[in-house]
Amino acid sequence: MPLLKAASYPPRDDCAPLPGWREFRASLEQAAAQRDAAALAALTDPAVQLDFGGGHGIKEMQRRLGDKDYRLWDQITAMLPLGCAVQNGTATLPAIFASAAADADPYSGMLVLGPAVPAYAKPDAASPAMAALNWAIVNVPENSGQEQAFTKVTLPGGKTAYVESAKLRSLIDYRLIAERGKKGWQITALIAGD
Repeated sequence: MPLLKAASYPPRDDCAPLPGWREFRASLEQAAAQRDAAALAALTDPAVQLDFGGGHGIKEMQRRLGDKDYRLWDQITAMLPLGCAVQNGTATLPAIFASAAADADPYSGMLVLGPAVPAYAKPDAASPAMAALNWAIVNVPENSGQEQAFTKVTLPGGKTAYVESAKLRSLIDYRLIAERGKKGWQITALIAGD
């Protein structure tokens, strides 16, 4: 199975050198691992933005942590291994949100999660693999059915293929934004969409 030649966006951690970041990240990882809402609140700005419709604040964040429709703990856990990018002193997890190619469509673009993810000719792992994808960005046509086991995608270069849905992440999926202030690093946004 040949590796598709395309831009690659593997996780990278540009935040590690920032003063106080390692301690903040360790605390965030521990809060997520223990699903400790109080510990997460201690890392969060009181006015944390949670959506584009006015949802904000620690109390609302804690309510959403326990709401199965938001799955915020799962979202935070999924972001942590995907790197961190820095823009104007602001830290963003996952890194891809701040570092995707300018020509990537944020609404249909998906990051392939892995270094050798098969792109199949049919929505079946037993079908021939057309190529392997290495942290590439693919596009998902409207109504492609990502809730299924496989998602139809348009590969870089224009061919269509099927990728396991669990190996794809929307470019505008949940991201965590943190800023450094007088109290150190604090989460200022935990948000999805655009």
